[in-house]
Amino acid sequence: MTELSLMVGLLNEAENLPQLYRAVTGAMERLPQVEWELVLVDDGSTDNSWEIVRSLASSDPRVRGVRLARNYGNHAALLAALRSVRGKYAMNLAADLQTPADLIPRFLESCRTGADLVFGARRHRADGAMDRFFARSFYAAMNWLTPQRMPSGGIDVFMARRSAIDAINRQSGRNVSILNLLMSLGFRQSVIEYDRPVRSRGRSKWTLAKKIRLFADGIFAYNARPLRLCFPVGLLVGLLGLAGLAWALASGGAIAGLVLSAGAVLLGTQLLTTALLGEYVYRTFEEAAERPVWLVAEETGAPAHSSNEVSRTSR
Repeated sequence: MTELSLMVGLLNEAENLPQLYRAVTGAMERLPQVEWELVLVDDGSTDNSWEIVRSLASSDPRVRGVRLARNYGNHAALLAALRSVRGKYAMNLAADLQTPADLIPRFLESCRTGADLVFGARRHRADGAMDRFFARSFYAAMNWLTPQRMPSGGIDVFMARRSAIDAINRQSGRNVSILNLLMSLGFRQSVIEYDRPVRSRGRSKWTLAKKIRLFADGIFAYNARPLRLCFPVGLLVGLLGLAGLAWALASGGAIAGLVLSAGAVLLGTQLLTTALLGEYVYRTFEEAAERPVWLVAEETGAPAHSSNEVSRTSR
């Protein structure tokens, strides 16, 4: 039986794939007793990434490839990988080599000694000042608005035991953050700190728009706290407006200007709460429509499932 499945979601990573394969095989050579597989999920690449995946799978039976019909996002690619893996444990790796291969034995040992979910927390970020500021702000907001608690440096890598993998595969949901989903499952969790190296080749596909979308998915998909905040915020704005109007009447101030200012604040608050409601309504619509979360266009290597089985999350 395969003990360890290594998963990689990739988008236009042709120049990194050979080095990734060498890094994985080199790390697993130091664990000769572990039977493993490498599952590469091509998330709609437009370069020759899939041709390289097919070449690796044809030369090494431990490598399997899944090509999605289009770009669905890295988190959807990892969900597709989790549906495909056969191992007792599954761990995700970054295609750009920013997940050090020497983490594999540390994560595996933690799972073997009792953890169901192991998360890798960044001890140091080799990023620019703006990226570090955005990341810390992102995780601080996530910790305030969601029940899950994430390290300030962020989490990018995880290992899951088969019981947790099966629990994830029974989940339904679109527009999800896989890390929030994992942390919300419960089980026995542990955290391992590591230093994340800089990207060695190519450009990051993790754009600002994708970061904002992930932030929204992480907040709105797992709790109603933003919605519940609308009541105290609306009440506070209303009371402040009434207090300002009372002060203007009592002091003989410029009532017209105060009324206009209060009206602008009230309108802004209404638009904000309407936008929040819209996010929840949109996600309800997406769930009701039951569109596939991802579609598999092609597989290479020994398949663990049929394309129909992975065309959507289980419901």
